[in-house]
Amino acid sequence: MPVAPRISGAPPAPARPVFLAGDQLELFVKEDLTLNGSYLVREGGYIVIPRAGRVTVAGLSREEAEPRVREFLLKTQLKEATVIVERTPSVANSTAVGGGGAATASIPRVLIYITGSVPRTGGHAIPVPPGKTVGVYEALLISGGLGKFATLDKVEIFRFDANGRRKKSVIDMRPIMKGEAEDPGIAEGDIINVPEKVFGF
Repeated sequence: MPVAPRISGAPPAPARPVFLAGDQLELFVKEDLTLNGSYLVREGGYIVIPRAGRVTVAGLSREEAEPRVREFLLKTQLKEATVIVERTPSVANSTAVGGGGAATASIPRVLIYITGSVPRTGGHAIPVPPGKTVGVYEALLISGGLGKFATLDKVEIFRFDANGRRKKSVIDMRPIMKGEAEDPGIAEGDIINVPEKVFGF
């Protein structure tokens, strides 16, 4: 009987990193800013969300944890929930935006989170050369640009204050894009939300 030839397939794709006990999970919920912050994944594999309770995230990737947390919040306290979940990684992570190649490996990075009307939501480690400043508009371009229906005059920035609480500011991107206004610099942990235009019918 002939022996079937041995076919060597392509190497398996690397597994997505998953949350484990002891990890820090960064949560952003657009509809309820009081829920935003860093949560410890406890020994039981869950995080404790205020007023909601425990939700298990251990063994889940970021892409799997986001719908799990969203479903949990919809069941417990919110009618709408726009959720971003991130592990709090080293900003030198090799999978960061920019490729992490030899030319950029030594450049410090600032970790920000982008949501709303953009092509690529989630966490982005933006390269910031020493002595330089990367602005909000510049960071949005680096991370994939703006959505077709982005509301440019009401871009929201959530930034930690001196007390560790996120404060919201709103900027108008239009004069920045025209070169008529300064592009405010990004900071570690910023959440940038680009609202989508609402069309009436």
